[in-house]
Amino acid sequence: MRALFVLAVLSIIAGCAEQPVVTSDGLVSRHSGKFDELYVRPNADLSAYRRAVIEPVRVRFADDYLTRRHGLNHLLAQPLHKPYQDPESTAEDLSGLMQSSLIDAFRAANYEIVDERGPGVLRISARVDELYINAPDQMSSSVRATLNRDTGQGTFTLEAADPVTGNVLARVVHRKIVREATRANLASDTTNRFWLETAFRRWAKDVTTEFGATQRTQMSQDGQR
Repeated sequence: MRALFVLAVLSIIAGCAEQPVVTSDGLVSRHSGKFDELYVRPNADLSAYRRAVIEPVRVRFADDYLTRRHGLNHLLAQPLHKPYQDPESTAEDLSGLMQSSLIDAFRAANYEIVDERGPGVLRISARVDELYINAPDQMSSSVRATLNRDTGQGTFTLEAADPVTGNVLARVVHRKIVREATRANLASDTTNRFWLETAFRRWAKDVTTEFGATQRTQMSQDGQR
């Protein structure tokens, strides 16, 4: 009897854990094997959109990355009046990389990329929050190489919306560690940029793959009604 009671309690807990979350803007959570969080609007038909406008990507560094003035963003080879990595130029560069990655991914998924919003156009807006880059260049007469295990980390968020109604149709959120490895590797601004771009491109491809799976799930559910 006690075993049956325990199983019943576990079943109730599991059932509660699987209950979907409804966001304040009406999206419903769904399980995703690729992202930490996936939300879609009920009855939204993503397959109706075959054109997309990719907006510039907002990149924001973690607060302590900029204010702590820690050794990992101290550039030994820079002049004394500019001893730290410039977050503005770095964010601008990474924003361009991420936008380019999204354009390529959606184009590969057979979306026509357009410049203007309108009916039948999916508005894609993405951002990177809490970005932290572990080891920018620190070359000097005494420091000849920098090693790290992970390039950095951040929270990647993307929303797909109908530009006419303004309704968000889908949202993905993923907290990502870039280039997680079991050993230290040579690090520089060049390799950091490479690994961040690689992470952006993989993430962008995962977005379009997940959107395709969401379309198939929605069509299956509609056919069963």
